[in-house]
Amino acid sequence: MNKIKNDIFLVVAVTILMATGLIMVFSASAFIAQEKFGTILYFSYKQILWGFLCFLAIFGFSRINYTNFSKNNIPHINIIISFVLLIGLFFLGEKVNGAQRWYRISFASFQPSELAKIATIIYFAYIFSEKSEKLRDWKKGLLPHVISFLLIFIPIMLQPDLSSALMIAIIIGVMALLSNIRFKHMLAGFLFIIPGIYLKMQSSDYQVLRLKQWWENLFNPLGSGHQIKQSLIGLGRGGFIGEGPGSSVQKFYFLPDSHTDFVFAILGEEIGLIGTTAVLLLFMLILWRGIAIAKNAPNPFGQFLAVGLTMNLVLYAVINAGVVTMLLPATGLPMPFLSYGGTSLLFVGVAVGILMNISRNSKKKSLSDRVNQYQQNRNELSQTLIMSR
Repeated sequence: MNKIKNDIFLVVAVTILMATGLIMVFSASAFIAQEKFGTILYFSYKQILWGFLCFLAIFGFSRINYTNFSKNNIPHINIIISFVLLIGLFFLGEKVNGAQRWYRISFASFQPSELAKIATIIYFAYIFSEKSEKLRDWKKGLLPHVISFLLIFIPIMLQPDLSSALMIAIIIGVMALLSNIRFKHMLAGFLFIIPGIYLKMQSSDYQVLRLKQWWENLFNPLGSGHQIKQSLIGLGRGGFIGEGPGSSVQKFYFLPDSHTDFVFAILGEEIGLIGTTAVLLLFMLILWRGIAIAKNAPNPFGQFLAVGLTMNLVLYAVINAGVVTMLLPATGLPMPFLSYGGTSLLFVGVAVGILMNISRNSKKKSLSDRVNQYQQNRNELSQTLIMSR
């Protein structure tokens, strides 16, 4: 621990969440996998493979100096690559339920919006740290970067994947609050985005339907909205300590997407309020450590990057939990580490790996360095007392 200077709290939180995710994906998907593919391990095998790749991503990116991501025009290249991949979806992407969000690669799918999200965070961490004063000028400083943001935001929104587009906007917005951008420019940017979101929702019947169902269920639990009702039933059945691991009833086709977007409800049904609270506390632990890593980062690029990556992990968890408990309308956003999904898990690993690397290069001294400093100070104090006699 002292040698590699990894943040032990972050390592523990991520390890527990990954292990919990593998267990919950197996529990939530076993019945469906047996019915559709003849083996209860169909989804679990894939999740284990992606979990291994996630571990490799964490290990690899924790050892690549994060400052390399700000050199040689890498932030701009990442945005260009992400834009090309997002545009390519409209021609080569696999269409599922009316949305083109994935490339089909052999037995797996790749969702470029996950790559675009990390690329956008890196890009704006670089811009906010290196172009600080210039960003106060709207035309010469800020406008070119707004265009870069729209190159990512608009294609994702048109897939359609409005939830992911909004999440990227919120994450960059949080980073921008800590930057040198004028508040009136930020406000103008969000006011510009709102009409586009409204028009997009009006052209997508299912998005409007989701919002209406959520609003109606707030006041009329007997109204429409089968999925959210089954989610609440699952949480209700779990009570305080849960029905026991593997004892969920909702996963038997009562709750759609039980191993993906609504795995948190299955967790609540099987492990109860204790389990769901523990998971949320682990994400709060990640938030705490992410803020600490940002605070102790050796340069502004590391600070902005740590904030963006931390928000990427924690906001997804909070919003997914909000959807499952009907505090928010359905979004289709996964629960990090817990939900089934390869691309999401892989880039969660990339985010954690970069966070760990920022921690490894932190200004904060390691435990051994602090012990040595303490011993040195104690010896100096002893020498001073001896000389004073």
